[in-house]
Amino acid sequence: MDTETGRPPARRGRPRRDEAEARREAILDAATAQLAEHGFAGTTIEGVAAAAGVTKRTIYARFTDKEGLFLAAVERLHRHEQEGLHAGDDLEEVATRVVRTLHGDDAVTLHRLVVAEARQLPRLAADFYANGPARTVDALATLLAAEHPGLDDLPRRAEELYTLLLGEAHRRRLLGLEPAPSPAAARAHARRALRTVAGRVPGRD
Repeated sequence: MDTETGRPPARRGRPRRDEAEARREAILDAATAQLAEHGFAGTTIEGVAAAAGVTKRTIYARFTDKEGLFLAAVERLHRHEQEGLHAGDDLEEVATRVVRTLHGDDAVTLHRLVVAEARQLPRLAADFYANGPARTVDALATLLAAEHPGLDDLPRRAEELYTLLLGEAHRRRLLGLEPAPSPAAARAHARRALRTVAGRVPGRD
């Protein structure tokens, strides 16, 4: 305890793991907000650092450059999209979570930017697809097989389900024509998609 201030002495050295993770999340939140406001070209490391309350050196040390920061924001989105996919959640819960994540503000911002930058940053586009949609489609196929063993052609049906979980509502989100869905609307959207894909099994509906 500091005898003059009555406060514990400040810790020196590297931050604890939870502090480091909180700082990383703050940087990615700031980066996503800056990307939404300024686009990829207009976003700077300086601007992200100022918004996150960290130094430029911290961002360079963690993410290397602006593209690395963008990739990290996209990877975080995929983690949110895929929460519970391998934790035994039921298919409706997973489908609802996918809708809420992909129709959310951060996901829409990053999706727009990936499309806009795909020609200039093909690695980003490839990583986005491989680590996001492709991985989620594979997981949905596994969950469909577990809950609906009578389904045939699971890869195709899983792709159809993922497409329906986006749907025209997602296109309207990308165009800024409507807000993110409420929890109830997201669940209703997921149920409609599941009914379309899994409701075609004879004797199971």
